Amino acid sequence: MIKAVFVDFWKTLVAPRVSEDEYFAFRAKCLAEALMEFGYTFDFNRVLSAHKSSRRICDAVRESYFIEVPLDLELKVFLSLLDVYERGQNFMASLRNAYMRPLFNLTSTVDGAYSFLKNVRGMGFMVGLISNVYTDLEVFDVLKRYGLYNLFDSMILSYIVGFRKPKPEIFKFALNSLHVNPDEAVMVGDDYNADIMGALNIGMKAIWFTNDHSVEYPFKADNFNSILNIIVNFSRNHHSLPPS
Repeated sequence: MIKAVFVDFWKTLVAPRVSEDEYFAFRAKCLAEALMEFGYTFDFNRVLSAHKSSRRICDAVRESYFIEVPLDLELKVFLSLLDVYERGQNFMASLRNAYMRPLFNLTSTVDGAYSFLKNVRGMGFMVGLISNVYTDLEVFDVLKRYGLYNLFDSMILSYIVGFRKPKPEIFKFALNSLHVNPDEAVMVGDDYNADIMGALNIGMKAIWFTNDHSVEYPFKADNFNSILNIIVNFSRNHHSLPPS
């Protein structure tokens, strides 16, 4: 019997409205402006290069060990690449705000996300969030902005747990938070390795939110209405296939 539905955050519920290059460029602009307020003037391309390099360095750790590198540490790497060694509280808070500005200015909810969460709750399922993110407050704030925050019974973030998907620990935290067993829960996410394989490996069911047809997987859909139908089928019969 299905009792809980867990959902990913980035590119499942909330997604950028621009390309990755545009997203990074806007962030670099915001960071350059924040640095300038504290007397540090850099060429835009140098700031953009330091931002991309610090992200690559931290992502290498995240992807190799599946542990979270918090935003504050990534910012310190970014500053070191610029030969800036100030770490005052106000200075770091200003940079943090600049870094996260694209999340508020350049994103929107994925089509159907709000209705999906409302419908899942209306059907009597508990709803949880499981997300690989390097911060917490900004994620909560953007969920509140889009009216999604109060639709969750539990929010488990890698920033808080320490481990990232697909490590089993983060899924175990989530299951424990809602007091459900793996076979009583469904994971919905866009990342095949992190969301789908991570969930399957500990005995959860998983629905791949994608339009990628290069990988065969029986439970995938590119819209939330189809995902809801698969969840209904799971709740009726654990072995049923998704509707065509």
